[in-house]
Amino acid sequence: MNTNTKKTRTLMTSITTAASLTLLAGCNTLTDAGLNLNRAPPEVGNRFLVGAFELLKPADNYGYTGEFSPSEQALRERSRKFDRTVWQGALIGAVTGTAIGLVAGGDAEDAVGGAIVGAGLGALAGMYVANKQKQYSKQEEQLESITADVRGSNRELNALIAEAKAVVAADKKRLADIESRHKRGKVTEAELKQVKARVWSNRDVTKKAAQGARDQYAMYKQAHQDLKSKGATKTRSLEKELDSYRKSLDALDKIAVSVVEA
Repeated sequence: MNTNTKKTRTLMTSITTAASLTLLAGCNTLTDAGLNLNRAPPEVGNRFLVGAFELLKPADNYGYTGEFSPSEQALRERSRKFDRTVWQGALIGAVTGTAIGLVAGGDAEDAVGGAIVGAGLGALAGMYVANKQKQYSKQEEQLESITADVRGSNRELNALIAEAKAVVAADKKRLADIESRHKRGKVTEAELKQVKARVWSNRDVTKKAAQGARDQYAMYKQAHQDLKSKGATKTRSLEKELDSYRKSLDALDKIAVSVVEA
């Protein structure tokens, strides 16, 4: 059995184990099916529970059945680039030479409930640096490639922030309008539920993207430290991009909080 096959089997075993634990965790008795419309259900391990029973997962959009606007669709499309299971899977796939990257972004993501596919951030950083070393023999080229990756992530993150701002502004206006009309008896409870479900769904997309981006930043930061420990000195450009990325993350976190408050 070659090394790539062993790595692939180890990763798939991690996926299967995580999926089993997720399913077992859901085998609880329904103790309280009441849904408070004034706040989203509590999040537990990337799943949302009412009482002790899993109900209305983020993937279900909390029961929202309407169409999403072009801005909401654009937010979802771009946010996938920061989904940890997607970028992590792509990295592992690049290192092992397997299709794990594609698997992690598809059904496996639902199966494991967003669980880590076999590696912590430190290990991922090591894989990332090792892959750059495999691609480029000179340390200067490795640094340039990593800097370009962080710069690209910065661009995507700033675009995500702009899309999130537009969605949050529309959500706040939509929510204020429906609540005002509901108080006056102009809309039904079902219509109110649909708008709140839409807002909560947008909130979760933003929160998940923010967490995935922060994890990616941590990986980049660790990769930077690994290279410095190996004697790299011309790291100024990379450090500048990392600082810019961190500031953008702080901005996205604030937007995510404002969605929660909506």
